[in-house]
Amino acid sequence: MDPVERVLRESHYDASLVRLLEGRPTVRAIVDAFRESLGVLGALADTVTRGVSGRRVGYIVNMILNYSNVCIVRCSFCAFHVPPGHPRAYTLDPKTAAAKVAEHYEAYGIRQVLVQGGVNPSLGLDYYKSLFREIKRVTRGRVAIHGLSPVEIEWVARKEGMRVREVLEELREAGLDSIPGGGAEILSERTRRLLSPAKGGPEAWIRVMDEAMRLGIPISATMMYGHIERLEERAEHLIRILELQRRRGRIMAFIAWRYQPAAKLAEKMPEKATGLEHLRVVAVSRLVFRHEIPWIQAGWLTAGFDVARLALHYGANDWGGTLYEEKVLPAAGVPLPRLVREKVERLIRSAGREPFERDNFYRPVAGATG
Repeated sequence: MDPVERVLRESHYDASLVRLLEGRPTVRAIVDAFRESLGVLGALADTVTRGVSGRRVGYIVNMILNYSNVCIVRCSFCAFHVPPGHPRAYTLDPKTAAAKVAEHYEAYGIRQVLVQGGVNPSLGLDYYKSLFREIKRVTRGRVAIHGLSPVEIEWVARKEGMRVREVLEELREAGLDSIPGGGAEILSERTRRLLSPAKGGPEAWIRVMDEAMRLGIPISATMMYGHIERLEERAEHLIRILELQRRRGRIMAFIAWRYQPAAKLAEKMPEKATGLEHLRVVAVSRLVFRHEIPWIQAGWLTAGFDVARLALHYGANDWGGTLYEEKVLPAAGVPLPRLVREKVERLIRSAGREPFERDNFYRPVAGATG
């Protein structure tokens, strides 16, 4: 008997789970899955994941380059960004920013830099092209640039009077390797209107990512949950991501971030989402995406080490990155531990999984430990 079928039979499954496992998700089916027993979800998600990657769990040694904290979007959940002219405002020039990347490359052998900032009205396309080229120069092309959010890219296009496609082509020529999924939050008209109205509707995020993948640029997809969203909106978000993947096929991974209470949005929140809720989100995501989005991250950055280790039994098969230099969560009062290869591998092994070091494109690194 098929392992998935065995779990279904033993759990007296709901028909909604069958729709997900057959690749026919609906909003109703996903909402029903969110309300299913966590034990059933975990057993099914783990079984599906083992069919995708066995017991192996990837991780990457990387850093985050917060090149500027200036942003005019003013998302209600962000405690990091400040408006232009603020006493704490900063913007790194390309050489200074690239020097930080070179320092981490020499010290830790990072394989990826996640470049993220905000909508800084003083920065145009030339800044990002110079930044990317300088990063590639000082690292001799050995560090991948996983850079900018769709919101940043769309802003640059508007500022320069260019099409998004033209901006993406120039960024790729300058060294952009892939695009992170930041700024998606929840791809629902209602939640985006309340959380970050200046970012526009969900179609804006999808439009940039669709264009990037048409050009052959791979992306990751994210979801920030645990704030004002409804289960139906979570479901809508997952379906939109799956549809995008079926259309273009270049979404490398999915990452669910648990909202960290900070700034004015926290005043409207009844309580922080629990670790159990994180496991539920990871498991349902795996059942929706199955093998179509092969890599699902454990989300240690917002869930913590213990919950992230458990997530490796609930559908996750990638730990994520070491994320040196992350500044956004500390701005919200969330202290971050320091990670090195050996610690990541110990954490993964302690969950009964086999770690392997990967590159920006989720390929095992030849000769790496794990």
